[in-house]
Amino acid sequence: MNTTMTMQADSYPMGLRYLIILGTLGAFATGIPAVFLPSLVVALTGLSAEAIPAMQQAGAITIGFGVGGVFCLRAANWSEVRITVIASLASFALTTVGAFYYVVLQGVATPGLILILVVAVVMTLGYGYYVWQYAQRGEVI
Repeated sequence: MNTTMTMQADSYPMGLRYLIILGTLGAFATGIPAVFLPSLVVALTGLSAEAIPAMQQAGAITIGFGVGGVFCLRAANWSEVRITVIASLASFALTTVGAFYYVVLQGVATPGLILILVVAVVMTLGYGYYVWQYAQRGEVI
Protein backbone atom coordinates (compact mmCIF):
# COMPACT_ATOMS: atom_id res chain seq x y z
CA MET A 1 0.00 0.00 0.00
CA ASN A 2 1.57 3.26 -1.16
CA THR A 3 -0.02 5.98 0.95
CA THR A 4 1.31 9.40 1.83
CA MET A 5 2.18 8.09 5.28
CA THR A 6 4.35 5.28 3.91
CA MET A 7 5.99 7.62 1.40
CA GLN A 8 6.96 10.04 4.18
CA ALA A 9 8.39 7.18 6.21
CA ASP A 10 10.81 6.38 3.38
CA SER A 11 14.31 7.80 3.59
CA TYR A 12 14.80 10.93 1.52
CA PRO A 13 16.81 10.55 -1.73
CA MET A 14 20.58 10.32 -1.68
CA GLY A 15 20.78 13.12 -4.27
CA LEU A 16 19.01 15.44 -1.84
CA ARG A 17 21.41 14.34 0.90
CA TYR A 18 24.36 15.29 -1.37
CA LEU A 19 22.72 18.64 -2.09
CA ILE A 20 22.33 19.28 1.65
CA ILE A 21 26.00 18.35 2.18
CA LEU A 22 27.04 20.78 -0.57
CA GLY A 23 24.82 23.52 0.85
CA THR A 24 26.09 22.94 4.39
CA LEU A 25 29.74 23.05 3.34
CA GLY A 26 29.05 26.14 1.23
CA ALA A 27 27.26 27.85 4.12
CA PHE A 28 30.24 27.37 6.40
CA ALA A 29 32.73 28.22 3.63
CA THR A 30 31.02 31.55 2.91
CA GLY A 31 29.60 32.41 6.33
CA ILE A 32 32.80 32.02 8.34
CA PRO A 33 34.90 34.35 6.13
CA ALA A 34 32.06 36.90 6.03
CA VAL A 35 31.98 37.02 9.83
CA PHE A 36 35.68 36.66 10.65
CA LEU A 37 37.51 37.79 7.47
CA PRO A 38 35.26 40.45 5.93
CA SER A 39 38.18 42.25 4.24
CA LEU A 40 38.85 39.09 2.22
CA VAL A 41 35.22 38.95 1.15
CA VAL A 42 35.36 42.63 0.14
CA ALA A 43 38.46 41.90 -1.98
CA LEU A 44 36.85 38.88 -3.68
CA THR A 45 33.47 40.44 -4.36
CA GLY A 46 34.35 44.04 -5.08
CA LEU A 47 31.80 45.24 -2.54
CA SER A 48 32.40 48.39 -0.53
CA ALA A 49 34.07 48.17 2.88
CA GLU A 50 31.04 50.09 4.15
CA ALA A 51 29.07 46.86 3.65
CA ILE A 52 31.12 44.95 6.25
CA PRO A 53 28.57 45.17 9.13
CA ALA A 54 25.75 43.89 6.91
CA MET A 55 28.10 41.28 5.43
CA GLN A 56 28.96 40.00 8.91
CA GLN A 57 25.28 39.74 9.81
CA ALA A 58 24.56 37.88 6.57
CA GLY A 59 27.52 35.61 7.30
CA ALA A 60 26.11 34.80 10.74
CA ILE A 61 22.76 33.91 9.19
CA THR A 62 24.56 31.74 6.65
CA ILE A 63 26.41 29.90 9.42
CA GLY A 64 22.97 29.29 10.97
CA PHE A 65 21.84 27.69 7.69
CA GLY A 66 24.94 25.49 7.89
CA VAL A 67 23.96 24.34 11.37
CA GLY A 68 20.47 23.57 10.04
CA GLY A 69 22.10 21.51 7.29
CA VAL A 70 24.00 19.46 9.88
CA PHE A 71 20.70 18.64 11.56
CA CYS A 72 19.17 17.71 8.21
CA LEU A 73 21.97 15.22 7.67
CA ARG A 74 20.91 13.54 10.91
CA ALA A 75 17.28 13.31 9.72
CA ALA A 76 15.84 10.11 8.35
CA ASN A 77 13.02 11.20 6.05
CA TRP A 78 11.48 14.02 4.03
CA SER A 79 9.12 15.18 6.74
CA GLU A 80 12.14 15.96 8.94
CA VAL A 81 13.99 18.04 6.33
CA ARG A 82 11.05 19.55 4.43
CA ILE A 83 10.98 22.96 6.12
CA THR A 84 14.74 23.47 5.89
CA VAL A 85 14.81 22.41 2.24
CA ILE A 86 12.00 24.81 1.32
CA ALA A 87 13.71 27.64 3.24
CA SER A 88 16.99 26.83 1.47
CA LEU A 89 15.22 26.87 -1.90
CA ALA A 90 13.83 30.33 -1.14
CA SER A 91 17.21 31.56 0.09
CA PHE A 92 19.12 30.30 -2.95
CA ALA A 93 16.46 31.59 -5.35
CA LEU A 94 16.75 35.07 -3.84
CA THR A 95 20.55 34.81 -3.86
CA THR A 96 20.32 33.97 -7.57
CA VAL A 97 18.27 37.11 -8.19
CA GLY A 98 20.70 39.29 -6.20
CA ALA A 99 23.83 37.83 -7.79
CA PHE A 100 22.27 38.08 -11.27
CA TYR A 101 21.50 41.73 -10.60
CA TYR A 102 25.11 42.53 -9.68
CA VAL A 103 26.91 40.30 -12.20
CA VAL A 104 24.70 40.68 -15.26
CA LEU A 105 22.71 43.89 -14.89
CA GLN A 106 25.28 45.98 -13.02
CA GLY A 107 28.36 44.43 -14.64
CA VAL A 108 30.15 43.74 -11.34
CA ALA A 109 31.68 40.50 -12.58
CA THR A 110 34.19 39.70 -9.84
CA PRO A 111 35.27 36.07 -9.30
CA GLY A 112 33.48 35.92 -5.94
CA LEU A 113 30.15 37.16 -7.30
CA ILE A 114 30.32 34.92 -10.37
CA LEU A 115 30.94 31.93 -8.10
CA ILE A 116 28.00 32.93 -5.90
CA LEU A 117 25.79 33.22 -8.99
CA VAL A 118 26.78 29.80 -10.35
CA VAL A 119 26.39 28.03 -7.01
CA ALA A 120 23.07 29.76 -6.33
CA VAL A 121 21.68 28.67 -9.71
CA VAL A 122 22.79 25.06 -9.19
CA MET A 123 21.40 24.90 -5.65
CA THR A 124 18.12 26.56 -6.67
CA LEU A 125 17.64 24.06 -9.47
CA GLY A 126 18.59 21.14 -7.23
CA TYR A 127 16.36 22.07 -4.31
CA GLY A 128 13.61 23.10 -6.73
CA TYR A 129 13.72 19.66 -8.35
CA TYR A 130 13.26 17.84 -5.03
CA VAL A 131 10.57 20.20 -3.76
CA TRP A 132 8.74 19.73 -7.07
CA GLN A 133 9.10 15.93 -6.82
CA TYR A 134 7.59 15.88 -3.34
CA ALA A 135 4.92 18.41 -4.35
CA GLN A 136 3.82 16.03 -7.10
CA ARG A 137 3.16 13.46 -4.36
CA GLY A 138 1.36 16.01 -2.19
CA GLU A 139 4.04 16.04 0.50
CA VAL A 140 5.27 19.65 0.47
CA ILE A 141 2.67 21.35 2.64
